[in-house]
Amino acid sequence: MGTKQPLDDCLSIQDGHLYIEGQDCVDLINTFGSPLFVFSEDQLRRNVRRFKESFSAGWTAGPVKVMPAAKANWNLAVQRVLADEGCGCDIYSPGELDIAFRAGFEPRYISVNGVPKSEDHIRRTIQCGARLTIDSVEEIDLIEKVAKELAQTAYVRIRLRPTLTEFTDPSDFSAEGKVPTDVVAMAYKGGLSFDEVMAYAPRIMAMDHVEVTGFHEHHGRHSRTTAYWRAQMKAYAREIGMVCKELDGFKPREIDVGGGFAIPRDPFNAATDYNTPRDLNRLNKVSRILQAVLPGKRYPVLQKLMEGVSATPNQIPAPTIEEYAEAVTSTLLEELPKHGVDPEGIMLQLEPGRSLHGNTGIHLTTIQAIKNAQAPLKWKHVITDTTEFWFTGGRYEHHLHDYRIANKADAPFTQKVDVCGRSCYGDRIMPFIYIPEVEVGDIFAMLDTGAYQEVSCSNFNAMPRPASILVKGRDAHVIRRAETLEDVFNRDVVPEHLVSLRAPENDELVKDR
Repeated sequence: MGTKQPLDDCLSIQDGHLYIEGQDCVDLINTFGSPLFVFSEDQLRRNVRRFKESFSAGWTAGPVKVMPAAKANWNLAVQRVLADEGCGCDIYSPGELDIAFRAGFEPRYISVNGVPKSEDHIRRTIQCGARLTIDSVEEIDLIEKVAKELAQTAYVRIRLRPTLTEFTDPSDFSAEGKVPTDVVAMAYKGGLSFDEVMAYAPRIMAMDHVEVTGFHEHHGRHSRTTAYWRAQMKAYAREIGMVCKELDGFKPREIDVGGGFAIPRDPFNAATDYNTPRDLNRLNKVSRILQAVLPGKRYPVLQKLMEGVSATPNQIPAPTIEEYAEAVTSTLLEELPKHGVDPEGIMLQLEPGRSLHGNTGIHLTTIQAIKNAQAPLKWKHVITDTTEFWFTGGRYEHHLHDYRIANKADAPFTQKVDVCGRSCYGDRIMPFIYIPEVEVGDIFAMLDTGAYQEVSCSNFNAMPRPASILVKGRDAHVIRRAETLEDVFNRDVVPEHLVSLRAPENDELVKDR
């Protein structure tokens, strides 16, 4: 084997091929088919341990529990790795609660969030002893009712919604990054305002079958900076202090800081070097002028302008896990006492999702067609067997992932193309990017797809979703099989009066599939 060129902890280039741990990505495609989602078990374990160690080093007041958000990757095998590492689990839906049970998480370290919650969801949470996060005033009566019926204690945390008064930089979630973070955060439905908490918290504290264990907050990933986390923890500490004072000195046993830490290569929205929208807006203005005064020159001028339009994945690493940990823990330790709360003995909980899973995964897809238009504008499309509908989470956040050609991983980037998917939409997965010279059969690899991507896949165009593979060293295992067309149509039910409308001769064609 030739020289190994590391890209990060789990990715490397060897003999011109991209490797994830000890597995050649080309071999993975040859063995399991294309496309594939691939995850590194060892990278996941490394990330968990870094979060544990760094936050425990900073939070000297009490224990630390890492409670990864199941929504980021709720594959059962992945969740069992996290349970084996001693993590808790942050869940939102009844389905995610079921995953937490199946994976084997200790119930008291299952955080049940979300609004609204059904009565059955609340009942199952109380029965197993998991933590219920109160996220709307409407669920308070329901929690009391169910706990009384079960004659069990409902362990609850109150989800606060502190205003980020000290962080007014534009949010990465906002339109073109122009809206202040404190304003954008208010648009999110999660959490109770201080007035709502004060109106209901005394009553919750007095309930016979309800025990308040602490507080929860989650603002999400508005900014990759540690300054955002320092401002967030200042606001959280202030809000905790205000609530505890109004509740006659109540002291929480646990405080949950949520998540939203960026992953190292950080493909997120405004954090990327992604100038295309701005450049195309300028191009549009020039186009309108040319159409009015020099229509014959329009395409040649546009061609020149488009030569300057390109997209480049973010090249500036996000803060490290250790830097995030220092920002969170030092700020809380400093700010809580200022607001009358002694942190000694309080358990600190955190819910990393994207930052824990993101760099554990890659997506491999095979180039199936190349279109090279020369007129009226030069435009090259490289079409793969994947689709943007298998990256819904990333499309919402305008991700621009780093990438390699897996079988030409050290080849120079020489041409600008649109890398497209195979759905009937435009499906421009990676627009205006530079890649090496490629041909049909080459394997395109999107990096950092371990969080939110595979779990957000849809069946648009009746496309069966791809398989997921877990790599551990030199071993590879299918952890979610590729769907078949039968799987895609399994939920369909045809009313009796429509059954006879199908042509009988099609029966054999269906069976052949």
